[in-house]
Amino acid sequence: MGSLYNYKQVEAFALIGLHNLLNSANKDNINLNTFKMFLEPLEKLHSKEFAVNYANRLLENENKKLKEKNIQE
Repeated sequence: MGSLYNYKQVEAFALIGLHNLLNSANKDNINLNTFKMFLEPLEKLHSKEFAVNYANRLLENENKKLKEKNIQE
């Protein structure tokens, strides 16, 4: 990472990387190496601002799914 990132930006990139890994064919082989493999390309793919917004949308969608699941139970 060539420039400085604040905590929210680092967290956003990590959340996007984890989301991508959990929704990939590698989801049964989650370890630090596979996580790093999914995290590394994100810096080139997304700007800092986009990453934060996208991570927030991913969290909102997951929270909606959890609420719906809790309602059904």
